[in-house]
Amino acid sequence: MGITTHAIKAIDVFLSMMGIRLDAGRQLFVWLPLIAISIFITNVVIENNYFLMYSIICWAFYYLGMTIILGTGIKRWMRSKFGEENAWKLFQIILGIMFFNIGSGISTAALYNQEVFLLPTLLMWTLVIPIFIVGFGIKFWATWIVGIDTYYYKDLFFEKSHGEWKESGPYKWVSNPMYGIGYLHSYCLGIMFGSIYGLIFAFICHVSIFIFYYLAESPFIKKTYS
Repeated sequence: MGITTHAIKAIDVFLSMMGIRLDAGRQLFVWLPLIAISIFITNVVIENNYFLMYSIICWAFYYLGMTIILGTGIKRWMRSKFGEENAWKLFQIILGIMFFNIGSGISTAALYNQEVFLLPTLLMWTLVIPIFIVGFGIKFWATWIVGIDTYYYKDLFFEKSHGEWKESGPYKWVSNPMYGIGYLHSYCLGIMFGSIYGLIFAFICHVSIFIFYYLAESPFIKKTYS
């Protein structure tokens, strides 16, 4: 890969993690308006102080929704109803909105009940900067290694392997870097705003992704890649 190719891939990986796949083609005409609506709703939430309710809705939409779709026969119903290609496109749009909104949920949770604790500015940044770099950096690296399709659970959605699995990058040292270390940056806003609820919400999200993993993803991985 040349520098330009790497740069394009880096942008694609970054935006895909946020919920938008640049390689989605005409799906972007559906995706972008939905993202815009999500941003509008988040602004309404902030203006009206609906932080608590909205963060809980975002949590349910992402963690319960993802577990229900990928952990039950709904994905098979989608493939049968819409055809494999269209079902995959639809699922990517839904999951992209889930990715975007859980980020919004974590952000708004940190705005609820702020300044319960106040850290000296230097100490706060001393904690936040390395936590963010390590957390987001490991998650980005893991996504770069496994690929965007795997990040969007293509193998789990179709219930079959899409290539041979090789331990590389952060997977050489940590079995699940994306869900483990890769969630550390979700605590940063809670630390910055002094929000106990923001930290608790980030912790609940951290635990929830492992619950999803053990309920829906781990059985598939053991069956398919062992």
